[in-house]
Amino acid sequence: MYENIRTLGYVATNYTTKPLNDVLKEIDTYAAWPRVSNDTRLRVDGIFFDETPSTYDPFKYNYLSHASQAVKNGTRFRHHFVVHNPGLIPPALITSPTFAQNSYTNLSDITVIFEEKFDKWLDRSTFDALQSHRIRRSKFAVILHSLPNLSKKVLDFVVEQVQEAADWVFLTDVGTKDEYYHSFSTIFEDFVKSVDGGAEE
Repeated sequence: MYENIRTLGYVATNYTTKPLNDVLKEIDTYAAWPRVSNDTRLRVDGIFFDETPSTYDPFKYNYLSHASQAVKNGTRFRHHFVVHNPGLIPPALITSPTFAQNSYTNLSDITVIFEEKFDKWLDRSTFDALQSHRIRRSKFAVILHSLPNLSKKVLDFVVEQVQEAADWVFLTDVGTKDEYYHSFSTIFEDFVKSVDGGAEE
């Protein structure tokens, strides 16, 4: 196993409209994989909760707390790793002095603070806010799709700028809706090199 890789099960919460019991059943399905398959190699490290809310609400906090604790307290996950993906946290919220107290970030190891088209990342209000927040970058991820045809030097610069907002990053040039993450993009190899400090062949 590689220490920098986390194998995660996928559970959508539908912004907490999915019945919590259904979410817990899906978590249990992933937890049971090694037993059902009789193969310990199918043990996952945690859960990627997609479609989580971005603005704080006590009911939604309680919902996500139950879901996260099912992973954190379970004995069948290798690292008890929890990721929340609200898709976008409003810039005004993420730069608020009370963000840490009025968010769900204490329930997860990583929160995806921005998942969007590359050109929306370039919007001034978004770019400035995501680079000026004061939360530990190790708690945040940024996912960008629909990148244009960039030179390696420009890609290095883009990765460097994204890493000013988050330690966990993923970039792809795939621009077809519902296909963004179904394959390795043509820039994947260069992207990995850029994350590794812009190393050239």
